[in-house]
Amino acid sequence: MTSSNGRQVHLYRLMIARAVGLCAVTSFGINTAHSHDLMRPELNAWFKSLKNKAGEPCCDGGDGQYAEAEWDTAKNGYRVLLKNPQRPSERGQWFDVPNSVVLNRQNLGGRAMVWWWPSYADGRMTPLWRCFIPGPEG
Repeated sequence: MTSSNGRQVHLYRLMIARAVGLCAVTSFGINTAHSHDLMRPELNAWFKSLKNKAGEPCCDGGDGQYAEAEWDTAKNGYRVLLKNPQRPSERGQWFDVPNSVVLNRQNLGGRAMVWWWPSYADGRMTPLWRCFIPGPEG
């Protein structure tokens, strides 16, 4: 196998792992926030307009999750409580939100939300972040 084929196989495996992780999060239905909520259709365009600081879109049609979040004064940043989708009965774990995914704009949805998917290494879950928007208290 050439190194080019090796890189292609690695990329393919990474894409499959991310797709499986995203499917796991959405299939468990962990407080999913649907941007196409029939009760609030005026928010559809707003959800689709959200982008992180790298310009990557946050919303992909209902994969956002309402979040319990807090401001960590010691670290001068947000923390979010996330549950491991593979162990939904266990308590969640607090994770520091990278500043690069924090949206500094008004939250029309009203509650803190996070867009992420899990990554698993050494038996531990690590969040792969897309976006976070604080609630009205943030």
